[in-house]
Amino acid sequence: PPSACGSCQAGLMKNCTRLYADTLAFYRRELSGPVFTAGWAFAGIVVLGFAFSLLSPTRADAVIAYYAQMLGQSGVADEGGNIQFFALLMNNLVAMALSLVYGLIPFLRLPALTLGTNGAILGLFAGYYMRQNISLLKYLLGILPHGIFELTALILSAAMGLYLCSTVTNALRKKQTGVLRPALHRCCQILYLWVLPLLFIAALVETYITPILFNLV
Repeated sequence: PPSACGSCQAGLMKNCTRLYADTLAFYRRELSGPVFTAGWAFAGIVVLGFAFSLLSPTRADAVIAYYAQMLGQSGVADEGGNIQFFALLMNNLVAMALSLVYGLIPFLRLPALTLGTNGAILGLFAGYYMRQNISLLKYLLGILPHGIFELTALILSAAMGLYLCSTVTNALRKKQTGVLRPALHRCCQILYLWVLPLLFIAALVETYITPILFNLV
């Protein structure tokens, strides 16, 4: 009956609102600090990558060539170089999920590697564009429209991984029990409710809008 459908929709909306409110409260309580740290660290690595690209162009170009080869083998782009939406979305989602998995390994802080690698690549490419006398405007047009969403998801995922790593490490040191499961549960909720939509929007922009902006300049 229509009344039953209306009740189901109202109940679903209420549950979604509650879930988003709970994850937002968890973010403010536990993740805001790691996200702030990860964001500044990411920005610093971008600057270092840019400087390295200018000071050591031969090595920087070797890294860029290796990255381009890996990208070509990832299946994200077809033979014509066109980005494939679903492949891109899944590739990015797997990368973000791995940040959480890496966070379950204590002491090593492996999620920082994902953050550092992506930051370094962005800086290296910016330096490459400058060395080739290509306008940085074109570079920014190729990065920022989808990067606003994708880089937010990256920093958030890396921060969650670092948070989980700290949680696991502290639990082992203090011999605590029952602290990992709720933390992991909340992080998985954020991955589903916040990171996935950000990646979905980023993939749409990168697949369909970024090429148009590129052609404009």
